[in-house]
Amino acid sequence: MKKNIVFIMLISIFYSIFAIYPQTIEDKLLNKKERKIANYFYQAKAGGRVPKLHVLENVTEEIEKGNYSNEDVKLVEVVRYLSEEGSIRQEYENNRLINDFPDVRRSACILLGDIGGAQAREALIEVLANDQNYMVKAEACNSLAKIKDDPTGLVLRTIVYVYRTTYNPDANFVIAVIHAIKTIAKGNVRVYGDAIIVLSEIQMGQHVRRIREEAYNAIEFLNSDD
Repeated sequence: MKKNIVFIMLISIFYSIFAIYPQTIEDKLLNKKERKIANYFYQAKAGGRVPKLHVLENVTEEIEKGNYSNEDVKLVEVVRYLSEEGSIRQEYENNRLINDFPDVRRSACILLGDIGGAQAREALIEVLANDQNYMVKAEACNSLAKIKDDPTGLVLRTIVYVYRTTYNPDANFVIAVIHAIKTIAKGNVRVYGDAIIVLSEIQMGQHVRRIREEAYNAIEFLNSDD
């Protein structure tokens, strides 16, 4: 009997505290954001190509409105998940790859560049190093150029390594490499020398005239005082 009375008293105290300290507006907004992110993750995992693209469109709108940022770690995880769709993370059915959606990965790379931050940078480095689609790799380069390098120079090293180890690279991918290198290296004394070396390799390599000119212009850009 005494135990029941104590239990009832504890319940009464709990509800009294909850009534005095109701959920704040900030808490409600946070819970709403978390529920929305959880829903995005569910759609990203359960849906096919079109629902995945819709998730990216919705997240893009949220970012543009300022509702989310790179501090929303779980949201960045959703976009990273989609950047790996059919490449880093592959699903097979009857020995056939069923989730190879390069347009989804490309859109995810664009969005990661807009989100920015260390988490997005890490995801883009993984895409650049592992994705076999030149369109996706080019977009990863473009987005890394927007986010810029980390203090260790990992981004530039990865770009250079991927370029040098890619057999017969697509022209648009090489242009993206040039753009990323010149953007990252501008004003960065620490990586300037490496940037000039690889741009010179591209300029003197077996590429079409347009690519060689882009490499030359990038070298001139890095040597300018602008």
